[in-house]
Amino acid sequence: MRTKRVFKVSNKAAPPSGVRARVLDAARELFLGQGFVRVTADNIAGRVGISKATLYKEFASKEDILRAVVRGFVAEVSGRVDVLMREEGLSFADKLAKLFALVVGAISRFGPVFLRDLPREAPAVWTEVERFRRDKINANFKAILAAGREQGLFRADLDEDFLLRVFVRLVEDFVNPAEILRSGRTPAETFGSVIKVFFQGILTDEGRRDFSAKAPALFEPRKEGAS
Repeated sequence: MRTKRVFKVSNKAAPPSGVRARVLDAARELFLGQGFVRVTADNIAGRVGISKATLYKEFASKEDILRAVVRGFVAEVSGRVDVLMREEGLSFADKLAKLFALVVGAISRFGPVFLRDLPREAPAVWTEVERFRRDKINANFKAILAAGREQGLFRADLDEDFLLRVFVRLVEDFVNPAEILRSGRTPAETFGSVIKVFFQGILTDEGRRDFSAKAPALFEPRKEGAS
């Protein structure tokens, strides 16, 4: 009897964590592509190949699934940013250009319907996104400004705290669902415009030349005397 009991235990179905991971992978693809409202729990369960009852054993609600998807996405991007910022052997301009490319690439995965739904239908989740974004900028951007100034790429006559507040305000005011939907630009285009406007104003001539070689779409050389 003991042998049979051990045999039965060893042949149990996959652990809940496996089901949870599959649900999050499916929900992430569906949410980003179709938005939060249009995707149902049945859609997610069907994509995974489980019943809705099994789905709700892992998650309390569809918003709970969304929250886990967003937190996972944020953690993934944050981890990639941290690895890049610690990478040695890259020039400052190379590192910052790669950082912008990474962020733009991540933002470009958010479809317009998903962006519309997030603050309207799940404001608590959107608040988490805003808090993460603000904290990440505050944690990293001051160090970026200091390093750029040390290398003569950023102007030294502008107050760092003021620049930090301006950049945070630009991101919050323009890289948000309402403004993106109003303007008709994609999230990636909007963030790129913020980067272009802000950094063109604080780059030295040397910095503009350096960055224009690394990321020409964002840091175009200034054309003096152009008609």
